[in-house]
Amino acid sequence: MRNLISSELKERIFAKLREQRLHEIALLQGEEGAGIGEVTQTFPDHDDLAKIRKLFRDRGITGRATFIAEDLFLRKRVEPLQAMFSQWMERAAAQVNGENIPFREIITWCQNCDVWGKRRILAREALALCRFLAPFSHATWQALLAAVSDELGYENYVVFCEARRGPKLHGEVKRCRSFLNTHRQEYMRQVEEWLDNVQPGHNFSEANRFDAIYLLGMRYMDAYFPSLASSEIAMSFFDSIGIKEGPQLKIHGHGKPGSQSFCIPVSVPSEVHIFVSPICGWLDWEALFHEMGHAFYFLNTSSDAPLEAREFLLSGEIPEAFAFLFQRLCMKKEFLESLAGNSLPEAKEIERIHGIKFKVLTRRYGAKFLVEYENFSKDLVSRGQGLYAEVMERETGFKYDPETYLFDLMPDFYSLDYFKAFLASEKMLKSLEARSGPKWFLDFDALETLKNWASCACLYTMDEFMAKVVGAPL
Repeated sequence: MRNLISSELKERIFAKLREQRLHEIALLQGEEGAGIGEVTQTFPDHDDLAKIRKLFRDRGITGRATFIAEDLFLRKRVEPLQAMFSQWMERAAAQVNGENIPFREIITWCQNCDVWGKRRILAREALALCRFLAPFSHATWQALLAAVSDELGYENYVVFCEARRGPKLHGEVKRCRSFLNTHRQEYMRQVEEWLDNVQPGHNFSEANRFDAIYLLGMRYMDAYFPSLASSEIAMSFFDSIGIKEGPQLKIHGHGKPGSQSFCIPVSVPSEVHIFVSPICGWLDWEALFHEMGHAFYFLNTSSDAPLEAREFLLSGEIPEAFAFLFQRLCMKKEFLESLAGNSLPEAKEIERIHGIKFKVLTRRYGAKFLVEYENFSKDLVSRGQGLYAEVMERETGFKYDPETYLFDLMPDFYSLDYFKAFLASEKMLKSLEARSGPKWFLDFDALETLKNWASCACLYTMDEFMAKVVGAPL
């Protein structure tokens, strides 16, 4: 009887999770309100949580059901405030020399704006918008934190996240600090040189977050974007490694070039959706490979793995590692030349700049995690702007306005997932190259190794996966 109840509850949790994933897909397709089922709308309530906690109290794979149920519960509590926040964001827009820039499109606009002065105007406009929207963002966070402590009974948000993730986060703080303290001067020199080459005459000491977005977008390199780098060419490569569009993988066009891309696993490994924008340059090219890296991971996950392991993701660190691996691969000299069938003069420079980009991003997310851990630990979420601006500038070299803090804050310490995924993807890449050379992506054995990594990865934490499966401890 106990096993029957356990099985039924797990299936109800998964049904609700799948329902929400389908709802997200419907929203991305412009079908407002689609995908919400009336039957599971109230699940889980307090009584459901009590039953789930009693049945799934283990901290192992079985225990994931409890944490996913708590996530679903929290989402119900936060969604009304999040919806209000989203409505105000939809109406907010910056004005730059008569141009109207919706708040949600600021990042895409910065990626394409090569005029230093315009980005200064945008920074001032964004500052005003953030000050106006901050109370709505803060209310959403306060609702989440109150529900974690008052309704779920956790001491604070850090304890809640540690219960889900396993190891104490203080150890991750040490890892981040150790990384950020390594090669800081060499990093600053490389980024200063990068900025000087792209926008000569401007000092790195004056560069801000919006300048960083422009650099990372690499639109100024699109003149070297080869005609061969199309979605058809990319998909022919993925087809060659067994990842093809069909019943298991559905690919949707989405938004304008540079728009945020998504991968949504409806059911692993049988149904995965990705949303990508048209490929018009390097940024779109790597976004496609990033999402297809996610798809590679989910579609190669063993169907024999327990439901909780396949579907109940408590962290995005391992799926992100596979995504970053393919994102890095698609900008490697050997990969680009392999697609072209001959030498691409700019391929080496593209790879070099993309390598610096990954260093910037790794430091950015490591720094963000340090800020988030400090502020959540000391209950300073609403007063963490100063620390945010200080740490982000020190560790990335770019100035961050304190007022943008709440809009750069990620739930569940996802900044840590990104940070660890960047580190892991680099080690995975080096391991594959050590086995089969720089053209490992053409080697059957190397690809089988990568598929084998993906098939069992859901059974491990990131540190276990890297040490036991990849053989390259993080």
